[in-house]
This record gives sequence, C-alpha cells and structure tokens, in this order.
Amino acid sequence: MVSRIEPFIPYNKRNLNRVSKSILKHLTPDLLPKKYLIQNKKNKFYGHCHNASGCLYMFFRSQNMHMYRAYDEKTSKQLNENFYHWWIVDKDSQIIDLTSSQYSQSYVKKLYKIGEKSSILGFDYKKRVKKLFSKVFNDLIGDELIDALNQIRKEKSGTKE
Repeated sequence: MVSRIEPFIPYNKRNLNRVSKSILKHLTPDLLPKKYLIQNKKNKFYGHCHNASGCLYMFFRSQNMHMYRAYDEKTSKQLNENFYHWWIVDKDSQIIDLTSSQYSQSYVKKLYKIGEKSSILGFDYKKRVKKLFSKVFNDLIGDELIDALNQIRKEKSGTKE
C-alpha cells in the first residue's frame, strides 16, 4: 500500500490565491535553463510553466490536483527540440494555469484539449521547482496560515518550541 504525502496546506480558494500570487512574484530568470533566457526577456512567463505548476502541486498534492502537459508544436519547431506546456487541473476539474498568458487564448485552449496527466520532471527541473517552492515558502512563512500549520505539525509530532 502506497501512502500519499499530505498537502502542505489545505486546498481552498484563499490558500490557492495566496500561493499562486507568491509563485508569480518569484518566477525569476535564475529558475530557467539558459536556453530560455532570451525569450523570457520578451515574456516573463516563458519557460516557467513547469516551475509554476510543480510548485503549486508541491503545496497542495495529488489529493487536490494533478499536473498536465501538452506538446507545444509551435514552440518545438522554433527551438528545434521538444517543448511542453504545463498546468494544473484540480479535483473539481478546474484548469489552473499560472503562465497561460505566454500563449494566445485560442492556442492554449488547444493545448488543454491534447494535454495528458504527468508528474514533476526530475534532475535540474525538479531542483528548480524546489528552489521556487523554497522562495514561496519563505514568502508565506510569516503568514498565519503557515504558522498555524506548523504549530499543528509540531503538536502531532510531540515537538515543543
């Protein structure tokens, strides 16, 4: 029997908005492979879809959402390599795409139609997601939500301050 990792924080609209806002604030060029930096100067969300979706997933976990990706044929041709767009679909089948503005509305909707459930990529991709997670966590650490959650975890584990 595989045990699931519990969500880092409860999934609700308020927490989703807080985490999403912080993720967007911390999408910086240092989280990108060098090959995406030129395009990222033209569009600040370019190349960040895996980072943003992976970070959101790390906060709320599979009980609440899943990562999806779709092959982006247009960008793949421009880069001469496989390129995918990533987003989240929550437990109510709502699409949460923090970086969708890098595409036209019509094109991103096409990507949603061909998207498939996936998971966080490994190696350097995962390192960048974890780096973003750390930035967002530190941004929210003073927040009463995080403080309360940490207090509950300490009480469960029997740890005293």
